[in-house]
Amino acid sequence: MSSILRLPQRRFNPRMSLSGRRFDPRVSLQGLADGVTCEDLLERKAQQPVYEDTPPDGSATGDSDQPDPVQTMKIDGINYVTFPRGIQNWENIDQDNYVLLPAIGATAVIVSYVVPPGRNGVIYKVANNFVGGGWVEGTGDIIWRILVDGTPPPGATSYNSIPASLGNPASPTEIPGFRIFENQVLQLVAFNNPAGPDGGVIVAGQRVGGRFVGWNYPTDIEAEDVWI
Repeated sequence: MSSILRLPQRRFNPRMSLSGRRFDPRVSLQGLADGVTCEDLLERKAQQPVYEDTPPDGSATGDSDQPDPVQTMKIDGINYVTFPRGIQNWENIDQDNYVLLPAIGATAVIVSYVVPPGRNGVIYKVANNFVGGGWVEGTGDIIWRILVDGTPPPGATSYNSIPASLGNPASPTEIPGFRIFENQVLQLVAFNNPAGPDGGVIVAGQRVGGRFVGWNYPTDIEAEDVWI
């Protein structure tokens, strides 16, 4: 009479590996970078952002009846200073110029830009410089001013008296940014200051230059509580 050999039964344990060793989430996983564990992967997954309405690439999700997030975008914060993210129909602003140094006590307009009707904009880079001799940087013998409709732009009044170069036009300086609105006249001017320590700069063919860099966009996407 033959007998049947019965092996002891073991209950399946999901924390046991096929090799019989107890599963340890702190042990590195084969095939991944050294030191990566299951705990690491779970922590990374928990830290991933969840997009309820639209994914980061701006593509639509859910029903086709949902509005296009790009179409509903509003200019409503400082995040849009250096580049018009997601804004349609924006236009580049890049104005640069040089003019002869004005006589002592006189002002010369270096750059002048009129904001087109139906457009608002942002200026986030500026430059001003001096080419020639007879001027010492920072003395105040030459004063540059950024003006909007003849006065300092709101929120950027510190640019009403610039005593030094903010970079040459080939390499403008990035600033926090200021707003410009339709039909406004944006100007960079230079004043040969007779009240300077040397009584201004004697004119001898020198030039003053400058540049504005920014962008504009249609006013109909402007938020009501727009920052100035």
